[in-house]
Amino acid sequence: MTLKNSVGFHFSGRKFFFGSSQPFIFNSITPVLCLILPLIFVVESAFGQIWLDARTDSLIQTGIELSIQHDYPQAESIFHKLIEAYPDHPVGYLFMAATLQSKMMDYETERWSEDFQRYIRLAIDTAENSKSQDLWAMFYHGSALCYLAFYEGRNGDYLKAINHGFSGIAILNKIVKIDPEFYDAYFGIGSYQYWRSQKTRLLNWLPLISDERAEGIELVRQTVEHSRYTRYVAMNELIWILLDAGQADEAYQWALRGLKQFPQSRFFLWGAAKSAFALKDYSTAAIHFQRLLASIVNSPMDNGYNEFLCRLKLAQCFEKLGELAQASQQIAV
Repeated sequence: MTLKNSVGFHFSGRKFFFGSSQPFIFNSITPVLCLILPLIFVVESAFGQIWLDARTDSLIQTGIELSIQHDYPQAESIFHKLIEAYPDHPVGYLFMAATLQSKMMDYETERWSEDFQRYIRLAIDTAENSKSQDLWAMFYHGSALCYLAFYEGRNGDYLKAINHGFSGIAILNKIVKIDPEFYDAYFGIGSYQYWRSQKTRLLNWLPLISDERAEGIELVRQTVEHSRYTRYVAMNELIWILLDAGQADEAYQWALRGLKQFPQSRFFLWGAAKSAFALKDYSTAAIHFQRLLASIVNSPMDNGYNEFLCRLKLAQCFEKLGELAQASQQIAV
């Protein structure tokens, strides 16, 4: 199980619509979770260059917002239609896999792991078979490899995770060399830079191992401000990166910004609650944990783990506030 104090390819963050959990090198390349209705693609030579018109772009943005609010069934239905319409393109497979991973991490379960593996490998296979040099097609390919790396890392298959993670990051780096303003790719690169440096920080004195944590944070910030589709997943990841870096005040401000846009999102509620707790603002943290608890117990699936963790943090808040009766009440449930 992943721990909330640690989100998407992240490991030190809380998982997001694409996810995170205990920090691992590849824990943050949890790309973008898009929900697409009747896509209006103009496709050249079966796979090549793809343009999205204003209506389709709007639908993608709407889909992202729905996924942040945990509307997984509708997302899956729409991605099935996308796959049926474009079976030789990775976009539908990738976003179906991202939806499944998001759902698994939200509910702390491996129930849909076989489906996730099937779709993510279809995304990789279709991208590799196409050999397209369209930047968005490359982005889907690199993101799919990073998703697979994250999954493998969580399940202890570290050699495969390292191989797929490096391959995915290499593709994302290639994209930004071609187009330095392709900000969606900076999310994965920046997250990788931070977590890799964090995990190897005791070796940063060696000549070939540099500390890129500050650069990684800045790239994720740029993604939040300028990206097309990964803005909110990057915002969520930034919260957990900043918490890990000891910058709880800024982390809390980003969590509030997320909640302003999505007041009921468990992704941002986790970030706000943990940030307030880190700031020792226990009364505010308790408010966020109470809202989170209500969302968890009323969600379609509650395996008990998230509820237990939330009640434990609530008990800690109440204990810090001297409200021992309320703390005992949470523990006794």
